[in-house]
Amino acid sequence: MKLRKLLGRWMVLCFMAGVTGLVLWRVVSTSESAQESNKTWSPTTLKSPIQVQVVGHDFVWRFRFPGPDAKFDTKDDASVEKELHLPVERDIVFLVTSDDYVYTMTIPDLGLRQIAVPGLTYPLEFRVTEECSIDIIADPLCGVRIFHDEYMGNVIVQSKTAFDSWYKEIQ
Repeated sequence: MKLRKLLGRWMVLCFMAGVTGLVLWRVVSTSESAQESNKTWSPTTLKSPIQVQVVGHDFVWRFRFPGPDAKFDTKDDASVEKELHLPVERDIVFLVTSDDYVYTMTIPDLGLRQIAVPGLTYPLEFRVTEECSIDIIADPLCGVRIFHDEYMGNVIVQSKTAFDSWYKEIQ
């Protein structure tokens, strides 16, 4: 009788260890695949326009893409300062704002101009049809250019493949 009881407990323990092992394996493998999918995700996978949060701060433009969750200000966002890369032949929406001063975002080569005001967000929609590199000009509202750099950033428009490679690097 003792042997039967001992074998019964041993089988229950083995079963519980096996189930626990399977659960842990599933949790770890799911976590790794989620991390891997975030690394391979890119805004170019979206069918909708690519949104970029553009924030003026200390006379520099900061650019933020939402991550796979498609929400800004979460831990999966990708951010850069001064140099922004965009894919060619895609609809883009800049969400322009400021952290500190009132700025004017001016990209003359694309015919774009939008004001950036702290606490307010203004959309700026456009599409670039050819690969190029474009300066974002400093357009000070105070009218005194000597207090500001000549430009506040650069936009590099490139192929989808080149953009996806760049985006992977900044994640």
